[in-house]
Amino acid sequence: MAEAQCSCGFTESEGTDETIGDHLFEAFAPDDGKGPDGKVHLEGEAALYCLCGAGGSAPELDAHWLELFTPADSVGRDGVRHERCGRFRL
Repeated sequence: MAEAQCSCGFTESEGTDETIGDHLFEAFAPDDGKGPDGKVHLEGEAALYCLCGAGGSAPELDAHWLELFTPADSVGRDGVRHERCGRFRL
């Protein structure tokens, strides 16, 4: 991944949790989440479900899909092994 840098000196680099998008959101989003249009723009509590009925939230739906679609050998459709490493565990 190419490094992305903000004019303030923040640098996004491989192996870090915070992306340039995360950084810019923190720098620009107001505490109340209200945009110039007067509406609040924050992640909601929407109940998200798979067509099979699993889910209920974004994290639950993501976990369901990962469990369902990840093959035992963790080799993706591209032929490359994909798995979380280090502190990022399912």
